[in-house]
Amino acid sequence: MRLAINIVLAVISGVLFACAFPNVAAGWLIFVALLPLFVALSRSRTWRGAFFIGWLSQTVAWLMMVPWVIRVMSHYGGLPYVTGVLIFIAMCAYLGIYGGLFGVLFHRVAPSTSFRRWLLIPLAWAAVEYVRTYLFSGFPWSLIAASIIDYAPLVQFDRVAGPYALGVLILLPSTLLAWLIVARPNGVRRLFAVTGVIIIIFVWWSTGYIAAKVFVRPNGLPMSRAALLQPNISQEMRWDSDNLVLIFRRMMAMTEDAASHGVQVVIWPESTVPLSYASTDFYKQAIESVSRDRNVDVILGSVAEDASQPNKMWNAAFLVSGGHTIGHYDKIRLVPFGEYVPLRQMLFFAHALVHAVGQFEFGTKDTPLDGRFRYGPAICYEVVFPQIPRAQVVHGATVLVTITNDAWYDGTSAPRQHLNQARLRAVETDRYLLRAGTTGISALVNPAGQIVQQLEMGKQGIIYADFQPRTSTTPYVRFGDWFAWMAIGAVGLGMIRRVD
Repeated sequence: MRLAINIVLAVISGVLFACAFPNVAAGWLIFVALLPLFVALSRSRTWRGAFFIGWLSQTVAWLMMVPWVIRVMSHYGGLPYVTGVLIFIAMCAYLGIYGGLFGVLFHRVAPSTSFRRWLLIPLAWAAVEYVRTYLFSGFPWSLIAASIIDYAPLVQFDRVAGPYALGVLILLPSTLLAWLIVARPNGVRRLFAVTGVIIIIFVWWSTGYIAAKVFVRPNGLPMSRAALLQPNISQEMRWDSDNLVLIFRRMMAMTEDAASHGVQVVIWPESTVPLSYASTDFYKQAIESVSRDRNVDVILGSVAEDASQPNKMWNAAFLVSGGHTIGHYDKIRLVPFGEYVPLRQMLFFAHALVHAVGQFEFGTKDTPLDGRFRYGPAICYEVVFPQIPRAQVVHGATVLVTITNDAWYDGTSAPRQHLNQARLRAVETDRYLLRAGTTGISALVNPAGQIVQQLEMGKQGIIYADFQPRTSTTPYVRFGDWFAWMAIGAVGLGMIRRVD
């Protein structure tokens, strides 16, 4: 009976957790989503039982959050539908292991009575999220902080210590409620704990409310304008060679139209024209001509090649400024099973995926593209890594630019999940974020993480985005992921000094 109840609680927690993210996007649920899991874990008698409960809860959550993996694997990856489903289930089961790790940490650090010890629980969650960011190439998709991106006052703490610290604050209500249910403390201890958490939450909200107002104010620098192009070109259209001229003409017409509106920079989405920019003369000459004649910077996505290494290519963002191709940024964090296939010699489906999506090399330089402004680029998936935009700003980026192709995920929750995570990067760095997507969602995001303008999926158009370059430095940019390391240390010490 105990195990059955724990399983039910774990499943409920996983469902609530998933519903805090798009498509449901009921962000307020995240404040209580893990309460059933905490109660179930407190009832687990062994670390193995705690691992299973944590794994089950997060596996359920991932099964609800990322079913779009099936579409990518089967529709675009060239795999049979059943194979895509099996890979999706295996992926969710793997990601559930991080939930299992959290369950083990919970079992080790959480006593039945001391609330101070229970405060190690949200720190354990932060530690596990940080591990997930890096382990086995990393997959920091839907960090818990992204669930509250629409609550501007609460998300501002992200600029202080990053998403891992913000996650700790998010889990305080669930931690307190679980402690009250499990420990049943007396009046004085209950009063101190409840009062302390209420004060923390009030200070968190009130300071964030002020910050959300302050950090979007003009900083004295002149306003600039960018054009974010959304051509609404599907994957099928890009893969049909008969459409090459049509795609090129559409992009050039949109670029000319945007340049005629007096913008300083035109931003194309990721790899819109299925040609190599650097090695296709008419393509390169057309862009450089527009840049020179219209006096605009153009940022566009294309493959980058090395003449000395003809078998290698990079997913890149090129900058054309003053009529010259200044350089390119090569994508550092590639999409597993999308842009490269890990363990491809061992996995039975690897050959089909490599044939369908190719095999890119990893970029190595996280420095801005320097034109009329200092652009901090992130290509598609890699914007979910907080460390990449932070590094760009450390190196002098004054505005963030992300180019993406979410056409793979049309009709799913993935594009909205992707955008919500990108919005966190604007908060962390105190920068405007300029986002151009092939089919959407293109958006202008202000330094408070709020969407100023957007073009929804499946629409063609141009966003004329007014932004200000910024040179400010947030605590997170200055000090990085110190909080995550502190959480790892505190949890490790708590495990050593456990009081049964």
